[in-house]
Amino acid sequence: MSPGGPEPGPDVTELRRGAHERAAARPPRPFSGRVQDLRHDGLALRRYTPAQRRPGAAAVFLHGGFGLFGDLELQDGWCRQAADALGLVVLSVDYRLAPEATLDDAVADALAAVDLLAREGFARLYLDGDSAGGAVATLAAARAGHRLAGLLLTNPNLDLSLETYDDALPGGPGLELSTYAMRAWTGVGPADAPRLHRSARGLPPTFVAVGERDSLLPEARALETACRREDVACRLLELPGADHGFVGTERAGEVLAAAATFFALR
Repeated sequence: MSPGGPEPGPDVTELRRGAHERAAARPPRPFSGRVQDLRHDGLALRRYTPAQRRPGAAAVFLHGGFGLFGDLELQDGWCRQAADALGLVVLSVDYRLAPEATLDDAVADALAAVDLLAREGFARLYLDGDSAGGAVATLAAARAGHRLAGLLLTNPNLDLSLETYDDALPGGPGLELSTYAMRAWTGVGPADAPRLHRSARGLPPTFVAVGERDSLLPEARALETACRREDVACRLLELPGADHGFVGTERAGEVLAAAATFFALR
């Protein structure tokens, strides 16, 4: 604490600019299908339609970025790979971010994307969230009722109080930025922050992949325990040697193959 009050937070504008520029500079992953940018009620979306797809099946994707940054470019490669590997139309959502918007706003954007796909006739719907997007996907899945066929989470933020964050594990997203981000996103202090790892109530069949070096590993394990306790089908895949952010590496294919088996998409 400085004499004048709380320490200032990060430069969110700079975080957003840097993340966008790095993502936009990456060569697009080869994809044999169609990629289409669109808007729905002011919400920016990107649709990935694979050349070989399962009729009536689609997934809504929520990107990572601490709830502070990220856009449709951030995990474009994962969306292309997921669409191909799972045979699903993937709809990526440029959801609203903190500090201008709240976690509930992000969840509303995710559910708007689910509703859009449902109105288009997709009957088998999945939510897919990475890191902070995992919190959005988990909350959206719990609020969507029984409309969803599955929930796919990769190194998800689930304990937004950070109580179970294991700073001794070397491959985490970073405690300092996480602390600022979770407070800005939820609008409450740690004592009142959502602890999504404690209950699986309302969740569809859930697949979770997390690196064994990730500081978020304990909360992923806790969600698996909650799923078992509450009779929700669940598979936890712990990736040996993997850090937070493995979806941008060659490990992504391993995760998607396991998810395809779990959701019977092979």
